[in-house]
Amino acid sequence: MKTHRLFLFILLFFTATQLFGQKKWSFDFGLGTALHSGNVNSFNLNNNASINRNDSLIALDFHYKILYSSLIDRDDIGQQWKETNFEVNGGIKFDYRQHDKFSPFLALEMLTNKYKGYDIKMSGLIGLKYRIYVKPSFCDYSISAAFVYDWTDFTDATILPNNNFRISLRPKIKQRLTENLTLLNLTYYQPSVLDFDDFIINSSTTLQTQLSKKLFLDLGFTYEYRSRVPSDKYKKHDIISEVSLRLKF
Repeated sequence: MKTHRLFLFILLFFTATQLFGQKKWSFDFGLGTALHSGNVNSFNLNNNASINRNDSLIALDFHYKILYSSLIDRDDIGQQWKETNFEVNGGIKFDYRQHDKFSPFLALEMLTNKYKGYDIKMSGLIGLKYRIYVKPSFCDYSISAAFVYDWTDFTDATILPNNNFRISLRPKIKQRLTENLTLLNLTYYQPSVLDFDDFIINSSTTLQTQLSKKLFLDLGFTYEYRSRVPSDKYKKHDIISEVSLRLKF
């Protein structure tokens, strides 16, 4: 058994080394801070990273983002530090023939944030992207449609279903404004097929400034609206304004 495990480890290590050693892979690593309002009202530290592979046939994207904040609890006798926000979200996305006019994709997303009422939320997506207009290194406009399955373990008791099915529509705008400045906007509209009054809107806009060959300064703004929340203790709106430094290599 130990021999089999050793062989499997060597095989996985060799495969990973070969894959990530190819020039088609790129890596991003960012650190920054964010101001939240909504379910959380505080400054947060954030860390994000992604691994991407892009070519004419397939595109793979592995990514995660962590948000964390704490403050001294003045109501506690010992005045200990108290967590005020902790979120981890991440996922994997696979695109086939991403440079074609139409390209199918698969994705798996995960989110945990008890301050929004999610102990854990898992989402599986299958969809199709349509490239409206693309000019390499200058602009990329597209729209995607997907079918989404959500499974959620809520933090509190709720009447919301643990299993949900949604339609996801996502326009994307990527536009280079100057030689070193790029605008990126992604907006998701996700109504439930079980009840169209149950929908999520999530829009993020980022200004990416290239400071050097590998270093970027990102200014971001994200707005999220959930028409249905787990209970009255949660707010429907969340807003994040953030700034981060990102290494790309």
